[in-house]
Amino acid sequence: MAAPDSTGGDSVGAVQKLATTVIVGLVGLATLLVVYLANEPNRRAEEAVEQEHVAVERGIQTYIQNCVVCHGPAGEGYSEPGAEETGRIGMPLGGGTELGLAATELNQSEDTTTREERYNLIVNTLQNGRALMPAFGRGADGGALLNDEQIHELALMIQHADWDHVYNETVAELGGYPTFPPVPGAAAAQQAPAEEGDGGGSEGGGAAEEAAVAAEAVTIDGYDIGWRYDGQDTSSAEVVVTVAPGATVTLPNVGAAPHNFAVDALGIDVDMPPGETVEAVIPADAAPADYEFYCNVPGHKQAGMVGTLTVVAGAAPAAAGGEAAPADAAEAPPEGADAAGEGEAPAAAAESFEVVSVDIAFEPKQLTVPADQEVTLSLPNEGAAPHNFSIDALGVSVDQAPGESYEATLTAAAGDYEYYCNVPGHKQAGMVGTLTAE
Repeated sequence: MAAPDSTGGDSVGAVQKLATTVIVGLVGLATLLVVYLANEPNRRAEEAVEQEHVAVERGIQTYIQNCVVCHGPAGEGYSEPGAEETGRIGMPLGGGTELGLAATELNQSEDTTTREERYNLIVNTLQNGRALMPAFGRGADGGALLNDEQIHELALMIQHADWDHVYNETVAELGGYPTFPPVPGAAAAQQAPAEEGDGGGSEGGGAAEEAAVAAEAVTIDGYDIGWRYDGQDTSSAEVVVTVAPGATVTLPNVGAAPHNFAVDALGIDVDMPPGETVEAVIPADAAPADYEFYCNVPGHKQAGMVGTLTVVAGAAPAAAGGEAAPADAAEAPPEGADAAGEGEAPAAAAESFEVVSVDIAFEPKQLTVPADQEVTLSLPNEGAAPHNFSIDALGVSVDQAPGESYEATLTAAAGDYEYYCNVPGHKQAGMVGTLTAE
């Protein structure tokens, strides 16, 4: 009898083992897939957090490059201690002040509806501007400074950032705390002539001299929401502010909101941060007439921030000796002026002038140069941000890196020329002035 053939049995056993191995492998793979899919929400959440972190960090860099000048390294804006008269006009976004903490609480609210509303408001403000805040996106004149992605990242940063971290990043990026030079004030220079003229006139001209001195310096308070002159609201038709050509108008903003003092017909446009005092100078060649002044912050004029400014003829500042100074006195000094050191001044002054860029203003905001004569402008940038000096009518455009100094040569016919910074948002924030050739 033949022995049984074991080959068939061994083959079946091998197939069964292979099938078992495959089944075990498939079960293991299925288990891994189930575990992976079960963890998918967590994995996606981690990726979203990482992407958000990267976006916030990019937003901080955008903030340092574009927003620190007005809002400060900790986001405290005009409410930062020591920020008075620095030109800082940004609304508080963060930091340790009462307004900054309130802004952080609102922007970083735990309520999803409030948070979404704040995000939309921040994006819209960055895109189109609001009050003194210039447009950085699609609403900017001359082209957007920031694209949609940068604006999205900046909004995310405002809603998620630790402002202490932003402060540290800013200091590290700029190599120290960004200290801004004070905005120049002309109070001392404007008051000096009046002090020198004390007692210079005859007794018979006392009343006329008192009227002239009063007309050369006035104070108009901006509050929320209106103007007050001598304790009265200027929206009343009976209240008229009377000034002389060349007068200084002192403008304290005693309100909580940013304001502006504008006289369109005289080319005056001065921003007024809350709690600060600024000045405007009536042009020396202003014609005698009534001029409307108002606040150009959207909605403020309509709410009553408007008044009447009357320029009075013949009330120009008195020259030494009590007589009104002629319009061309600077060009034709009287004989003997060399005793006061004035004999050679016009020729030297006609050759070179200086306009300093600070954050965020020009010093001075009014400059007079000889007409039809080549002059050189020295243009140092003493601010922490890049600036530009442009006079469109004369073909002048000079980019200014922080801490650097530049020059421009020009020849201007008699007239007034606007100079401004063409960096988006800077002109709207107050970097504008008038060059007068005469």
